[in-house]
Amino acid sequence: MRITVTWLRLEVRRRWRSLLVLALLVALATSTVLAAAAGARRGQTAFDRLWASTLPATVTVLPNQPGFDWNKIRALPEVAALTEFPVVFGFELDCCPAVSSGFPPADDEMTRTIEHPVMLEGRLFNPDRVDEIVATPEFMVSYRKSVGDTVTLHLASPRQVTPDYDGSSEPPHGPRIVARIVGVGRSPLGSVNVEGPGQKGGVLASPALFRHYRANIMGTSGQTYINAFARLKGGEAAIPAFRADLARVTGRSDIDVWNNREFYGGPVERLTRYEAACLLAFALAALVAAIFLIGQSVARYTSGTMADLQILQAVGLTPRQAVTSAAAPRSWPQRRGPRSASRRPSWPRAGCRSAPHSIRSRIRASTWTG
Repeated sequence: MRITVTWLRLEVRRRWRSLLVLALLVALATSTVLAAAAGARRGQTAFDRLWASTLPATVTVLPNQPGFDWNKIRALPEVAALTEFPVVFGFELDCCPAVSSGFPPADDEMTRTIEHPVMLEGRLFNPDRVDEIVATPEFMVSYRKSVGDTVTLHLASPRQVTPDYDGSSEPPHGPRIVARIVGVGRSPLGSVNVEGPGQKGGVLASPALFRHYRANIMGTSGQTYINAFARLKGGEAAIPAFRADLARVTGRSDIDVWNNREFYGGPVERLTRYEAACLLAFALAALVAAIFLIGQSVARYTSGTMADLQILQAVGLTPRQAVTSAAAPRSWPQRRGPRSASRRPSWPRAGCRSAPHSIRSRIRASTWTG
């Protein structure tokens, strides 16, 4: 009987360990499926959330005309905010020649009333400081930069600046400015054009750079021009009315007006939808695999437990009594010296109603048959 109870204790411990492993497998499978599903949902809505929180530019207005009067456009009833940008070579980073410097903002409306970035680290640049820039997350990762690091901005000379100059034909010969990275931010236009497959991010300079080095950015030939981003009060629904008023006040019907949500956001949304669909498919595949694999483990655990219960029932123990007997401490004294009446072992009340000889027979039979 002592051998049977010892075996029972070991068997219960083994079953508890198996049950713990099953619980860990269920927790791991559940967390994998839920994490993949949550990632799919957040990825699919990433651009919508960025668009809703950054005062995005509704349209890009491209008259491509030197000396264009933007004050007339600002006065249109549909325009909530407008920022100008020169369509020329801005600057080159000596440390990172392949990085995009974008179009240096020509006024302080950028990042203030339009395209206000979500700051992930640090702060926005001071619009009166030439030596402060904001970088995108991809730039920081690609070039292993941190907030507070410095980079050198290399501007072109006034003679070099023409509508066709992009810095690839000859290196810029203008001044060099040591600028500090004061923050890491993300906005629809500031990130869509410079982040993605094969790209290494970009930086955005303070508008003070354009004010102090206008000749190095616009040149002196008078052939360069300035375009603009505009945020409309009615959003995308106001674009048709804006186009009509733009043609009326300028007398031109050939000015390109891009819908930024479609032009810039469309490719990003298609990419995020594809990534979300892949994550969701992975979550479903993980769920199906977990059902089959964990289901098989549960079935083996259950069948093994049933077999053990049958062995225990062979010696007259019910399942409740078997667990109770296995969990209880030993109550049989060890045999030391001659047996006396006071040291006679007492058999536990575990549902056995037969004589000790009969119990030994059952134990022996169950041991050989089990």
